Order: sequence, then structure tokens, then C-alpha cells
Amino acid sequence: MRDDRHKWSPALGHARPALTAENIEVGVVTLKRQTVISGALNDCLAACGIDAATAGGTEMAVGDAYALRQRRDRLLVVNAPGLSDGWHVDRNIAVSDFSAAYAVISLAGSNAERLIATGTEFVGDAPSPSVSRLWHGFGTLLYRHNQPQSYRMHVRAAHVEAVWEMIRRQVSALDSASDLVLARGDLANATSQRELFQRKAS
Repeated sequence: MRDDRHKWSPALGHARPALTAENIEVGVVTLKRQTVISGALNDCLAACGIDAATAGGTEMAVGDAYALRQRRDRLLVVNAPGLSDGWHVDRNIAVSDFSAAYAVISLAGSNAERLIATGTEFVGDAPSPSVSRLWHGFGTLLYRHNQPQSYRMHVRAAHVEAVWEMIRRQVSALDSASDLVLARGDLANATSQRELFQRKAS
């Protein structure tokens, strides 16, 4: 097997310097724990001791510990109290530690929503029942955190290098005062973005 390592920049892992441009700063957030809880919504919330789950769009997660609504029977709980993995018969819920499954990227500033819109049909003032969203073809969890112009994006750990590179290009476009590369988060454009990375690798 040939050695193609020279064609790619070294993987940075989750620790990496922030990206900055006019009215935007992007960085990686370290969370203590990410837990997926599946079951009836009220049972899931009761298990983690949180009153309500944050959905997408206009809703905002506040503080260090909160719950995100992925679908009607699944939450991702950030910094939840320790719950043992597995099926909890007494509560009718299933618990899985997802701490290593997602990397978390923060996007803050008045241009954050503009950058997000390059990869998905996103309107910040429109309600959404879930934080789940495709961004440039990558499955993410996207929501506001603490401030109206501050967002967090959870991406699969295996995809963080590709997502970070896409964000870096968009931040660079902002920094050079050129137009962002607008794209819709559909399958066709997701394929074109992946083909772009493949051409770079060849």
C-alpha cells in the first residue's frame, strides 16, 4: 500500500487554534459529558433532572448543562449527571455515553449565521422541532447557546477534520472580504463538496 500521508495536513484532533475573521470567531468546545437518552420525552427529562429540551431555530440552550431535542423520543444531554449506560427498566429509557462520539464547535459573532447559511437552508428566527440538521452534507446538531449570535455545532468525531476545513475556507472568505460560497445542504451539494476534497487529495 502506498504512503499518501504527504497529501494531507496532519490531523489536529479536537485541540486546535481558533479561527477568526470580521465579526466571527470559531473554536472547539470541551464538554465534560454528552449523553444520549432515548424514550418518552418526559421520562428522558426526568432522568437527567432538566425541565425542558432545547429544539432548533429560535430556541436557545443556556448554561453548562442542558438537553437538546434530536427527535421526539431522543435527547442529547450536555454535562448531565452520571447515568449508567444501558436500559433503565424503572424509567423506560435507554442511556448511552456519547462523549467521544461528537466534537463540538462554537461559532460566535454577527457573521456566524451567515457562515452557517453556506451549508444549509437556515433561518435563525424560524422555529424548528429538532436541533438535527445537515450542514454541507454532514449530520450535525446545531443550536444557539447563551447568546442570540452564539451557536454550537456538534459533529461526528470522524468528520471533524472535514467540517473544520470547510469552516476554515468560509472564514477565510469572510476575512478576504469575498463572497461566501453559498450552498444548500442537500445531497447534490454534499456530493460536490466531497468531490472537492477528493480532487485535493488526488
